[in-house]
Amino acid sequence: MDACAIIVPRSAYPAGLIMRIIIFSGNGGSGVSTLAAATAVASARAGRRTLAFGLGPGLGHAFDGSLSAKPSRISDNLDAVEGHRRGADDEFRDWLGQLLQWRGMDAGLADDLAALPGMNHVGRLLDLQSHMASEKHDVIVVDGAPLAQFLDLPAALDAAARWLERIFAPRQSNVFEPFLRVFAGDYATAGEDVLERGRELLGRLADLRDDFGDPEVTSVRIVLAADAPSVYAAGQALSALSLFSYGVDALIVNKVLPDGVSDPLFHAARDEHQQTLRSIRETVAPLPVLAVDMRSPPPRGTEALASLADDAYAERDPLGIWHTSPEHTLTLAGSQYVMNVALPLARKEDISLEQTDSGVIVHLNGHRCVLPLPREARFYENASWAYDGGVLRVTFER
Repeated sequence: MDACAIIVPRSAYPAGLIMRIIIFSGNGGSGVSTLAAATAVASARAGRRTLAFGLGPGLGHAFDGSLSAKPSRISDNLDAVEGHRRGADDEFRDWLGQLLQWRGMDAGLADDLAALPGMNHVGRLLDLQSHMASEKHDVIVVDGAPLAQFLDLPAALDAAARWLERIFAPRQSNVFEPFLRVFAGDYATAGEDVLERGRELLGRLADLRDDFGDPEVTSVRIVLAADAPSVYAAGQALSALSLFSYGVDALIVNKVLPDGVSDPLFHAARDEHQQTLRSIRETVAPLPVLAVDMRSPPPRGTEALASLADDAYAERDPLGIWHTSPEHTLTLAGSQYVMNVALPLARKEDISLEQTDSGVIVHLNGHRCVLPLPREARFYENASWAYDGGVLRVTFER
């Protein structure tokens, strides 16, 4: 499948088990790591084998301990790992170095390429995929990067799928193969090893992309502060994640001053928090919006995190899927192909499209997603689009 696929969700886990993945991201300082850790504690206490996985630092502080890139046991049913340390293994960066060296280029460029937006987390995503494939955990709670960085990840995973299709397609042998190997010698063998390693790594990223886009497996929870810019941030995040078929099942407005604050000094801030909360709920309805009261000091350690989870989720199941978004669809209507792409809260002026030989590229606020078309639809050269009611509708005609 080429990039932002319109797919039927798949469940690739054995014996009927569907792994549950919950990804937390949000504005810096809003308490993303703390809420991710609290959700992982609640999952473990419910008897689920749980891994708290940090793309960056933060989980260790929430658990009141030191974490590494290797799983550490936090409590019964709960392990945790945290982001890269300098010198840590990085499969993707190492492979880029091998690829560039094989092509006679400066292998030091691998570090620069691995630091590109979105790509700087690819090595960690490969670690995450390894944990998923190990079947040691039923639930993985991901402490994602800050929202601005996290929104680069879907495009990076889609790029991996395109690389797999176009650059690392299985090479067909031909009658000249034996002669080429005689003259190329070790160069040919090394090149094939590098390419095979690339196929394997990118195949794992493509699998991860499919899991992230499967609403039966993965949901994203966005954590926001109780301030006016959060309303705009919520809209931007929802439209971008929907473009890549990532399901957001809740927004969590954290550190809200509660109604019970009696000190007149905080009344204005409390009223602003409540107004922001109302605005967010009106903007994103019917998506659930949870409000979590400010705590001082911030929760640290499993007992405090368990208490936070109880208050945050109240009567809700922390592992439930609370909301599903409309899926992208492509239908044949008479002589037309019609593609519908849900882009809630997007602005029409932020959308632009390109038609290519294989599909349509949608640009939205600096994010780029390739939506593939079936082969028979690629000959429909006349395309038009309209955006209304949160849905991008693209029509293809002969």
